[in-house]
Amino acid sequence: MDKKHLEYFKDLLEGKAEISFQGYLALHEDSLKSQFSAARFARIKFKNIEEIEKILIEENIPHSIDKESVKYEKYLSTFHPDSLNGKGRLKDGFKETLFNGLFKKFKENGIAAAADLYKYIGFKEEKKSKINIEKMADIEYFAEIETKFGSKDFGLFILKSLASIGRQFSTADDICMRAKEAIKNLDN
Repeated sequence: MDKKHLEYFKDLLEGKAEISFQGYLALHEDSLKSQFSAARFARIKFKNIEEIEKILIEENIPHSIDKESVKYEKYLSTFHPDSLNGKGRLKDGFKETLFNGLFKKFKENGIAAAADLYKYIGFKEEKKSKINIEKMADIEYFAEIETKFGSKDFGLFILKSLASIGRQFSTADDICMRAKEAIKNLDN
């Protein structure tokens, strides 16, 4: 295996890499593909941290794991490559544009931003709402990822806002239940 890849893998796990795995993969995909079977390359690509650690162990390369860096790498791996810069990090201001600027509104207004969230998904209190299920499902999934790997406060705010929506007698109820379950699982 190419020594430069092993050095990068070690730096990545130890929190010393200057470029995220997504950025590194974009630059070195052909080289990595040529050194691994298709199955192993797929595991590296989609389960990168776990597979990279296995490779370092197999190659007898001593390493330590920086938990915060690994957590951030897992977070970055959930984003589409178009949302990442050349170093594989989130583009400046990208998060602020999501869901009609909900992150920015949350930073400015705290939980009062729930009104903006409800408006975004089409929920109106005291009325039968025409909730946009796709938007609601997207934001619920994002919130679960955010609580695990990103801004826990922001993710929890979204989950609590979704969980507080009353029965809609629609698919929205399933999403609200997932949000409640995600909150419960955070406490465990």
